[in-house]
Amino acid sequence: MPQPRPVVALARTRDPGDRAAADAVDEVLGLLGSPLDALEPGMRVLIKPNMFQLKPGFRSSPAILLALARIAAGRGAKVYVGERTRVLHQVLDGSEIHRYAEVVSFDDRPLRLTQIEDATSLRVPVAVPDIVLDCDYFIGVPQLRTHSSVVLTNAMKNLVGLLPGYTTRIVHMAGVEESIVDLNVMRPQHLVVSDATTVIEGNYPMAGESRPVGFIAAATGGPVGAAAVDTVTAQLAGVSPDELDYLRHARERGLAPAGPHDIELRGTPPHELAFRIRRAPSRIVPPREGIHVHAETGCPGCRRFIAAALNRLHDELLAFPGELTVVCGPRETLPPLRGAVVLVGNALYDHREAGVYLEGCPPRAIQTAGFRYAMGLPVTPPERTQFRVPGQGGLAHLRQPAPEELV
Repeated sequence: MPQPRPVVALARTRDPGDRAAADAVDEVLGLLGSPLDALEPGMRVLIKPNMFQLKPGFRSSPAILLALARIAAGRGAKVYVGERTRVLHQVLDGSEIHRYAEVVSFDDRPLRLTQIEDATSLRVPVAVPDIVLDCDYFIGVPQLRTHSSVVLTNAMKNLVGLLPGYTTRIVHMAGVEESIVDLNVMRPQHLVVSDATTVIEGNYPMAGESRPVGFIAAATGGPVGAAAVDTVTAQLAGVSPDELDYLRHARERGLAPAGPHDIELRGTPPHELAFRIRRAPSRIVPPREGIHVHAETGCPGCRRFIAAALNRLHDELLAFPGELTVVCGPRETLPPLRGAVVLVGNALYDHREAGVYLEGCPPRAIQTAGFRYAMGLPVTPPERTQFRVPGQGGLAHLRQPAPEELV
């Protein structure tokens, strides 16, 4: 028997205020058949936003969180708002949301080792905060953002933030794209309310800028619903869903709609909401002669990481007086290494003694510090823990980065 098509509800909201956000939330919930009516007194509801940075605009709308928490609490549920660092306490300090929900940092919760069934990347037990596993109803409230490694981040990738801030590195070590799908299998989202009232565009997370756009998108139905939201919002932002490898992995595992044609849209017509998001750079462009990049065998994520890093470090690379060689991708022998050397990605582990080594598939934004180190530029002690230098160990004495820096 064919499965019903997932439904994505769309609503415009140009006013960032609490009332307008509440009206938009009410609209999309009504279009979805009022899913929160299923909540019963005593149920534990967890709301997971993007809220680990203090920079203005770089977070899910507190007004949307407030609207959802008020509705859930009105049904008698015990509501939690949780994120992977303590930054959300600062962001929500003084907010009315404390009348309806308990604000928690996953870094402060007891952890439970969990084996993800049928995982393809996160195949070893991972430490997960108790409330993530124990909640009866899970609501994701991501913010739509470009991303220098995975192109676009929204409903599905928001779940990387279910892990405590100091353990998210495992996702990059195991492979980001498939790990995103594994986390959606581990903790399906009953409801997603994606915040595109303000989006982040440009070279995020290495840089990026906020931009008012003015709509929200919502769906129910676990991984399929989250994938449907990501498919629709990608199209609205002018990005082909086929460019998002985590959606491809989800489709291969039967956890995503076949494509936009397989999704029912309700609410504001898409053509009224469409915009073109400014994307992170994806083409590798050395800023001058003497910067040698060998990335022809690299995976798309590591190639995008290099493109974004060269863009972010453009001025430093122009000022650097020497040569620099950057390599990524599997290879039996290394190309000619001229000047300082940076090795990018898990595939080069066997060659890790040849230069500054950035592990991960792809590495994280904070690991661009390895480029600066290779050029002889200063890096902070926390940044120094994020890359490997031949013959230099013993970094335990260095302070690890704050969790909000680990992007």
